[in-house]
Amino acid sequence: MSEQKVTRLHPITLIINFVSQIKGFVIPAAVLLVSTFSSLTFDPNEKFFVKTLIYTGIMALLVILFAVFSWIKWRKFVYWFEDGELRIEYGLFVKKKRYIPFERIQTLNYKESIFHRIFKLVRVEIETAGDSSGSSEGELTAITRGQAEQIEIEMNKAKNKVIHSDDEDSEEVTIEKVPAKKSIYKMTNKELILLASTSSSMGLLFASVFAIGSQFNDLIPYEQIYGEMQNIIKFGVVFIIAIVLLLILFAWIVAVALAYIVNYNFKIEELDDKIFISKGLLEKKSLTMPLYRIQGIRIVENPIRQIFGYCRVVVDSAGGTGDEKEDTVVLLPFIKKKEAVKILQTLFPQYIVEDKFVKVPRKSLFRYLMLPIYFLVIPIAAVSYFFYPYGLFSLIIVPIWMIMKFWQYKTAGFAMTDLQLTIVYRFISKSTVIISKNRIQAMTMKQSFFAERKDIATNKVNIMSGMTGFTAKTKHFAKEEQEKMLEWYKPNA
Repeated sequence: MSEQKVTRLHPITLIINFVSQIKGFVIPAAVLLVSTFSSLTFDPNEKFFVKTLIYTGIMALLVILFAVFSWIKWRKFVYWFEDGELRIEYGLFVKKKRYIPFERIQTLNYKESIFHRIFKLVRVEIETAGDSSGSSEGELTAITRGQAEQIEIEMNKAKNKVIHSDDEDSEEVTIEKVPAKKSIYKMTNKELILLASTSSSMGLLFASVFAIGSQFNDLIPYEQIYGEMQNIIKFGVVFIIAIVLLLILFAWIVAVALAYIVNYNFKIEELDDKIFISKGLLEKKSLTMPLYRIQGIRIVENPIRQIFGYCRVVVDSAGGTGDEKEDTVVLLPFIKKKEAVKILQTLFPQYIVEDKFVKVPRKSLFRYLMLPIYFLVIPIAAVSYFFYPYGLFSLIIVPIWMIMKFWQYKTAGFAMTDLQLTIVYRFISKSTVIISKNRIQAMTMKQSFFAERKDIATNKVNIMSGMTGFTAKTKHFAKEEQEKMLEWYKPNA
């Protein structure tokens, strides 16, 4: 290590580490502050003065500790190149070393937050072959673009994409000319607006507003508001409708803004059997995904988007996605289904988007409609009894639930070709799952006593997807069809 050029991360890492550490502390501190705000005082004559000093001292001490830990973490983190490896060393009391051979590196994913973009830096996440933990093998929080490019050069050397001069006295390196990436798709502003307008985020925003508002019951003068509302109601329901419409408009604007920030300049490019996805306004993310790691494709259509012919396409990737919170990669956030099919055929010519399926037999309709009702009877009966007469409104859940289950029955289906299985199902959104035969990890058939009497069964298909895997089911199909699927899956079939 002493003979190698050791590199530290950019000093801005101090701020990034500090913000990431203090982020988890902000919400508890805010709750504590709100709950004790009325009793806090800096007047020495008040009885809560000492309590205020203690709270302030604890907060200040924690901030100082976070700052010190951030400095130590930055100071003790170094990396260098040696013997065809990226070597990382970090830790104060316990030294940790991580050696990553360049030939094992599969992808380098880049992210740029506001801090990164101001100083022209990037965060590099390193994924290696066989890594299925859902997190990156190594991470460099903040380095320059030149340093990131140097890692790519070293990686290419190890993979024989760089040719050295035979002259020992020459340090010249000849790099093979890399062809330009092929543009596959770029999201338009119109699609961004429609994406936000047809997503469930507006409902979540309403729920969040009410949830946050409920925490400030003691601060809101409800009696005064109620008196004012009585006067407002005198002007009629038109005013109330206007208020509701303004709230909906506000939620829509926020949803559009969030969608715009997250998916700004979303584009897909392809080169050398790899997909490059980039997006983001405040935090720019760049994801590299080798095609061979893709285990399955899902075309998802929520009811509103399905009416207008739009969908979302996600792919299941073996070995994680570069994001610890996600097991899938959003390939196409919002697009016309016809256009999505064309793009999928360009990227994955081996896959076929089927439109004819084996359907669920009529004898399975009872199981779709009635089985879930059994789980609703007791809760609905309890609510109806204890909250009578208003609890009787819970009975409306039954017809709504049965309509939804009938919809699921009509949607379900599957299709098989020599090398591909396609499964269609619905909870609320319709999902079309396309799986190559050699990507299926396991297939099992399940049949209860009552299902056996009806000669129906359920198959479960498992594929790799990040850390947890993904399971698709063909529920309540004819046993004969399910057995055909099992026979199709056998290695010698």
